[in-house]
Amino acid sequence: MTDWLHGPLAARHGDRVRAVVRLLLIAAGLLLLARFAIWSFTTPKALLAAVPEVQHFELRELSPSDKHATRFDGPLLQSQARLALPAFVRTDSDLALHQVRFQIDLAPYLSAKDFDAPAPSDAQAPPMHRPTKSLIMTQAINGADVYLNGVWLDGLTQSSRHARFMWFRPMVAELPRHLLRPDGPNIVTVEINSWEPYFTISPIRIGPTSQVAYVAEAIDFICRQLADASRWFCLLAGLFMIGVWLANREDTAFGLLGAASLTWALIYTLSLWIYLPSDWRPYWFWAFYLCAGAFNVLLIQFVMRYIDRPVRRRPLIAIVVFSAIAATVWPFLGTVVEWDLDKFWIWSLMPFQLWALVHLARHAWRTRNVHAVLLLGAVILAGALILHDYNVLTQLVRWPAHDDDPNLVRLLGAPMYLTHLALPPLLIVMARVHLAKFRLSVEHVREANRILAEALRRREMELALSYSRQSELERREAGQDERERIYSELHDGIGSRLVTTIFSLREGRLDRDQIEHSLLDVLQGVRDLVSETDSTEHRDIQDIVFDYCVGLDGLLSAPDFQVEYDIESGHECVLLGDRSRHLMQVLEESVANTLKYARSTRLAIGLHQIDGCLVLTVSDDGDAAGHGTGAVRPSFGTSTGRGQAHMRERARQLGGDYRFERGPEGARTLLRLPLIGEGPAARPALTRDGAAS
Repeated sequence: MTDWLHGPLAARHGDRVRAVVRLLLIAAGLLLLARFAIWSFTTPKALLAAVPEVQHFELRELSPSDKHATRFDGPLLQSQARLALPAFVRTDSDLALHQVRFQIDLAPYLSAKDFDAPAPSDAQAPPMHRPTKSLIMTQAINGADVYLNGVWLDGLTQSSRHARFMWFRPMVAELPRHLLRPDGPNIVTVEINSWEPYFTISPIRIGPTSQVAYVAEAIDFICRQLADASRWFCLLAGLFMIGVWLANREDTAFGLLGAASLTWALIYTLSLWIYLPSDWRPYWFWAFYLCAGAFNVLLIQFVMRYIDRPVRRRPLIAIVVFSAIAATVWPFLGTVVEWDLDKFWIWSLMPFQLWALVHLARHAWRTRNVHAVLLLGAVILAGALILHDYNVLTQLVRWPAHDDDPNLVRLLGAPMYLTHLALPPLLIVMARVHLAKFRLSVEHVREANRILAEALRRREMELALSYSRQSELERREAGQDERERIYSELHDGIGSRLVTTIFSLREGRLDRDQIEHSLLDVLQGVRDLVSETDSTEHRDIQDIVFDYCVGLDGLLSAPDFQVEYDIESGHECVLLGDRSRHLMQVLEESVANTLKYARSTRLAIGLHQIDGCLVLTVSDDGDAAGHGTGAVRPSFGTSTGRGQAHMRERARQLGGDYRFERGPEGARTLLRLPLIGEGPAARPALTRDGAAS
């Protein structure tokens, strides 16, 4: 977890200094605000007088088994003529309902202007007849009933044999003028019932009604309303942190703190539960001890996980055992040891809490991390508030009431519970930690986006360069393919015609018109090669080959060289696309090879349909392969050796089979084309009798 706490936001010394300065400025502002609030409650004279002691204090037991028990039906357990305030009174039994009663003499707190003739109706009384003085109990934990000269004034519902009430709020009782006796005595009687094994009697003050009401609202805001707000804040923050942990299971610290926050919200829900049937009280205590122990375990684990030092198995078992003592013992001995659990159980947990606190302090000192320092302060504050409430419960240190400089701080020094203020600061610190983590994550995302954008830009440049190179390569390949095609067309078509024409000229068999016609035919072939005009032949292949053979016979036939041809008729077929041209180029190249390389006196051309195939044959009676060293006729130049390859390629494109055979009786070229397409494209290659096959 500290990896992202020790990142750029916390590692830089300047950032730490600025954060500490901001923290100090905020603390100074809060101190000034607090001093202003304190000054607002400070008066030049002691307007709220503290009651230093009460008279005629009595403690009685009200047995729940007696259905007819009233306020003072039980036995008297304690009696004191005077009791200093604030007071903590221990009862002698944990199983019974108890009641305390005491009196306050108002003579020292009243003046002549506080007495007046009573008005016919308080609702219609003019301002001068309204009460000028009021009494405030800074925290009526168990409720109370207040009487003035035997007349009930006000109160908060108290515990009875069938119910338990806990208020944790101040109680104000106005002192009506018409009940005050100018000649005295004026006695206020207070009665308090409780199921607890002790009574906490908070400070009592008497002063002007307006001031008392103002102070009561302030105390109620701190004790009750802030407790409610803290409970809901812890509930929502706990749910949020649990959500953070569920989204990222590596953030175990957030999961632990979220569980601790939910447990804390449950603790204060139980603490602020006003009404509870008396039969449910044992279950309430068990649930409270269970939640308190669970909170201790979760909080210690959170602190240790935060500093990347998870609690090992044995210490964790010890922490769980001591935290579960109260919840384990209560179902069996709770009513007997309730007071001992309340007083001593917390001390058994202190060593573990101090152990975690020391580790956190060492971590904060070692890392100089702002968040660790803030968390240390929040944990120390929580511990101080817990000890404060423990002192409220046990009254180990008593804070006497003061009449000098009575202000809000003095009033808050009364024994009231403030532990509800412990966890929110810690949650706020962790919220700051989470925001810092989120900010660091955002910076990481931005940096990753920048790196990704740069990588993408480079990749785009590489792709553009690769595309340019690929395009250039494709253009070169396309040019090479085009050159190969032109060469093939020139070699197999036009070249073959030129060979035939040259052969005829050398033999002296052509007149001027024949030479001109032959050259024009060659020129037209060149034009067809370089133009985009559709040169597809639509005549049947038999007619095309026949016309070629007739022309060839006229050019080459002589006493020493004969041209023979056998073209089968009756099954005319038209070759689709450029197939006629490819077949004729194979034929022309075969004839040219015969004229150039064979010492033959006969050239035979045949075109037949055999077993569903079109068979073209070109044969001669030459024997140049194995006899003699020179040709019969002058040489036509050096062979490139590519004629046979071109003819095989054309045969493959036609979906046929090309073979060249050479023997003692001459050479033979065979081209076999199926009438139904069998080539690589697996499509019909020929039409038969004018119909597509």
